[in-house]
Amino acid sequence: MRLLVLALSVLPLPAFALSCMPYWVTDAYLEAANAEEGYVPVLGALDFDANLVPQVDWENQQDVPPTTLIPATFKGVALGSRGVPQDFETDVVLEIQCAGPWCPSPQPGEMLGFLRKTSHSYVLNTDACGGFLFGQPDAAAIKQLQDCLSGRTCAPSDLR
Repeated sequence: MRLLVLALSVLPLPAFALSCMPYWVTDAYLEAANAEEGYVPVLGALDFDANLVPQVDWENQQDVPPTTLIPATFKGVALGSRGVPQDFETDVVLEIQCAGPWCPSPQPGEMLGFLRKTSHSYVLNTDACGGFLFGQPDAAAIKQLQDCLSGRTCAPSDLR
């Protein structure tokens, strides 16, 4: 019996993982376009203190804050209707949302995103399954956003 208990005690426990639906630039665009709040699509550089991004301590997962707000600055272009760029620079609140121990790990640098307008600032949300921040966007993501803004094909990722 002891051998059986010992054998069972060394077997790995079931792994629990966050399951997210596919989420791409078109999904973020469509979500922003249908939101009550106003959003500004942007392309450029996001700067913030990466040391403030929540780090998961797997021994104390319950201590992961559900939301972390980090002051940031954005410098680049806002993409207006038809994807026409206009120089844009502003302070931003980077809103990082965790789902239990699953947190995004945004890094300062080049990004494509959607800034939510508030009464006194802009907020850039990112979460464990997507959000409105796409770091290091490739040419395909940028072109897809321009297509969405121009009224061309803008299908959700599950229809791509």
